[in-house]
Amino acid sequence: MALMKLVGRPVRRVEDPRFLRGRATYVDDVRLPGTLHVAFVRSPHAHARILAIDTRAALGVAGVRRISTGEDVADALKPMGLPFRPEVFPPSVFKQCRWPCLAVGKVRYVGEPVAAVVAETRYIAEDAAELVAVDYQALDPVVEPEAALAPGAPLVHEEFGDNVVMRLTGGQGDVDAVFRDAAFVLRERFHTNRHCAHPMEGRATLARMEANGELTLWTSTQTPHLVRSRVADIMSWPEQRLRVIGPDVGGGFGLKCHVFPEEVLTCWLALQMQAPVKWIEDRREHLLNSFHAKEDIVECEMGFAADGTVLGIRAKIIGDLGAYSADPWPSPFEALQLAAALPGPYRIRHYAWEVLAVCTNKTTLSVYRGVGLPPAVLVQEHMMDLAARRLGMDRAELRLKNMIRPEEFPYVSVTGLTYDSGSSTDALEKALAMADYTGLARRRAEAAGRGRYLGLGICTYIEMTTFGTRYWTPLGIQHCAYDSATIRMDPAGGVALSVGTFSHGQGHHTTYAQMVADELGVEVGDISFTQGDTQATPYGWGTWGSRSVVAGGGAVIGAARKVKEKMLRIAGHLLEVSPGDLEVVPGRVQVKGVPTKSVAVRELARAAVFAAWRLPAGEEPGLEATQYYDPPPVTFANATHIAEVEVDGDTGTVKIVRYIVVEDCGRIVNPMIVDAQVMGGVAQGIGNALLEHLRYDENGQLLTTSLMDYLVPTAADVPALEIGHIETPSPLTVEGVKGMGEGGAIAPPAAIANAVADALASFGAKVNELPLTPERVWEMAHPPQSRSHA
Repeated sequence: MALMKLVGRPVRRVEDPRFLRGRATYVDDVRLPGTLHVAFVRSPHAHARILAIDTRAALGVAGVRRISTGEDVADALKPMGLPFRPEVFPPSVFKQCRWPCLAVGKVRYVGEPVAAVVAETRYIAEDAAELVAVDYQALDPVVEPEAALAPGAPLVHEEFGDNVVMRLTGGQGDVDAVFRDAAFVLRERFHTNRHCAHPMEGRATLARMEANGELTLWTSTQTPHLVRSRVADIMSWPEQRLRVIGPDVGGGFGLKCHVFPEEVLTCWLALQMQAPVKWIEDRREHLLNSFHAKEDIVECEMGFAADGTVLGIRAKIIGDLGAYSADPWPSPFEALQLAAALPGPYRIRHYAWEVLAVCTNKTTLSVYRGVGLPPAVLVQEHMMDLAARRLGMDRAELRLKNMIRPEEFPYVSVTGLTYDSGSSTDALEKALAMADYTGLARRRAEAAGRGRYLGLGICTYIEMTTFGTRYWTPLGIQHCAYDSATIRMDPAGGVALSVGTFSHGQGHHTTYAQMVADELGVEVGDISFTQGDTQATPYGWGTWGSRSVVAGGGAVIGAARKVKEKMLRIAGHLLEVSPGDLEVVPGRVQVKGVPTKSVAVRELARAAVFAAWRLPAGEEPGLEATQYYDPPPVTFANATHIAEVEVDGDTGTVKIVRYIVVEDCGRIVNPMIVDAQVMGGVAQGIGNALLEHLRYDENGQLLTTSLMDYLVPTAADVPALEIGHIETPSPLTVEGVKGMGEGGAIAPPAAIANAVADALASFGAKVNELPLTPERVWEMAHPPQSRSHA
């Protein structure tokens, strides 16, 4: 540990100059001769039968090369959607939706692709797509998940017999008994807002048949190897003849760790046309068709003792999945994660939950930054505030009373998960100090003098990160979660690092290079970095679930240590000392305590790779190693967020005055990158709390199909953040690191909701629905009784 020189320091990101100078390469920047373009005919109905498709007028447009319908591809392409393993969740528990790449016989949401038009330009393809005549028989849609559960509701998938995709119950302890003994039981219903990842770069694909009969797919993805495996399987194409390249990606946030029909269809069309085929998603398509996220209904009960001790929780969770189940993440995973996360950082021994995952005639819902945790944290933390109000108890005191304390770790939660380590109490106390919690009354009075209501909201949470293979096995998810790295040193001492994870803004090149540099004594600038090309990297599972620094970093350090061991053997031979007497320092390997007796790393590399006659007998040439690393099932980061807001009672507008974060993600590799991840996540969480909502009408028509309707935060909406850190190393991971990429986005909805409710506490305000639009906040400040009185 004493030799770690760069880990823990805010090393400047080596990725940035290329992006800042406009030299990044995104999918749409890849220009191939003879490229054709595809546009999709998409359903205008939420629910309808397809009676006929007439393509004659569209085929008559100059420049149109092909039009394919669902009937054309049905035999060639398997249905999408990777189900839970049936031995874990049998058909009686989980019903797998058949999701065709192009609709066959029926459409189930507005925007579902019905036909693909291939033309010489995107403009021609779009014009021709408007000429494809589809005869629909409209059916009654079901839009709201609770309506979908009602007897006689329209069926999204008739073969199911109802709209329930998964029904599952679980828990531990005796909730009924502790509720009977409780001083009081709080009961609340929450409905979180449907929203989406909305990266700057939408989805994008380009496929080309190569002269050697292989297929190359460029795609904006977080998981190139997984895309290769799934696309090859859906196409029944030999996987060794499919190369997937993930170039630079303009944001992912979980959306791009899926496989989409458009990726499969682009490949299939390139095969049929024997020409490159490209599709670039526009913003309307993104809002209509990219997976949505986090629409959940939670009916929660919490029992409390008279002294504020939480006795137990009961929750019924209804997850709105939309029309299908995603690939490769079955869509009920969102609601299951919500159930797993609901107890939070508190000592709770009695918990009962029920999950109902329901199909509706809306766009499919799947994973997006936080996956179930933002709704879970909103429910838990707002209920804690309501309980404190009921008890006449300080909100922070109530939390501290119930929190798992540092000395109690490792802690087995009521959900059966083992919390490896944590600092929830310390993080809360540090955040309260940073926020000047004791000065709140004074600031509240000052705001009142300006005609504003000031409130402070606390959110403290514990976050599941890493998700190793052993986490997924009991859940029946059909993929793994190990990762990989290969390190190769050239004769001049330069290092080539290739990894199975994928960086789409997180700074992996810098972070991993810091780790490698410390192990091998090289400089960060000596390390080249390769990712995202299935021909040039070892098989890995990409980036999702706040896992890369643990899973990818574990593989990187493992590979580096294998190379280091060989370097020490070679250095020992050259210096005529035992390898155990040597240590790696910047640029050299030296005898411990005798720095004058050393050999340069560059000399070792030349001996190993170029001048192999200098190696000890029996030592193979080269300095190269590959490491596959399967991380622990789960590690737990934690944080406290505190939002201070001013509410204008006349307009309902909310201004965030201060925002404080205290984050504990274990050992920090690069604090500058960690802070940047927190900032980006908080910005997304602010959008979730105040602005973003994908609204449907009763006919299943999406009403928010542009940035005039679907609002995202701007720089003016995001305050300067105050960030503090605690480092509690995980005992389970290499170097004690934990994941943290999603953490910033998890807490803002709860912190801001609690702040608004605190500001308007005199009106009895509580927040049961998001987003907190000015209209909704105005209604909280003007309850019906006050309006009628006025």
